[in-house]
Amino acid sequence: MQIFILNGGHGKRVREFSNNKPKCLISFKKKPFIYYQLKLLKKKGINKIYLCLGYKSKEIIKYLKKNPKLSKNVNYIIENKKLNTGGALLNAQKYMSDYFLVTFGDSYLDVNYKKIFYYFQKKNFSGLVTVIKKNKIPYHTPNLLIKKNKIVSYKESKNFNFIDYGLMAFRKNLFLGKSVKKIPLSKIIKKLIKDDDICFIEINKKFNEIGSKYGIENFKKFINK
Repeated sequence: MQIFILNGGHGKRVREFSNNKPKCLISFKKKPFIYYQLKLLKKKGINKIYLCLGYKSKEIIKYLKKNPKLSKNVNYIIENKKLNTGGALLNAQKYMSDYFLVTFGDSYLDVNYKKIFYYFQKKNFSGLVTVIKKNKIPYHTPNLLIKKNKIVSYKESKNFNFIDYGLMAFRKNLFLGKSVKKIPLSKIIKKLIKDDDICFIEINKKFNEIGSKYGIENFKKFINK
């Protein structure tokens, strides 16, 4: 089971916590966030991890090389220019298995990855998104409208009913042979919605993230339990 972690952003919203370091190196109980994220993914049975890196990638790699047990089966894909989230995946296409998972470098998602992965494999779609009802995460703006068991729209709107959970799955064919360019992953997902080529799984468990001040405070509480 393979996962790509999109970790190339600057983390502008949380600079007061990161001190201009990559978000994934923000410290919690004297360990960076990436330590907890990778430990969780390995515990869940993911044996091929690819970090799509951009901003200050050398700092992330330096930390991981000092921790060989943590960095085992972790690979690095470095972008030479800003590619955004979709472009980072286009840049990684030669490493992709036929089916693979995608998450973000600021997400800590304690879910059944195998169940989601195998569910997607059985479906005849090019993509899958995990979703959660908006009332479960009230501090996040909803960005998915789902009607009659179908994704209708993907953009931020207070009137929408679901939030993107932060874990996706795709088929390799969606990216294979396409030129590398700067493009947000949201644009790729919107195209799949338009083509009715994407499915979803609803998750009921709250997620943890460090992409916002509120999320960082919540993760501190979670780690200190």
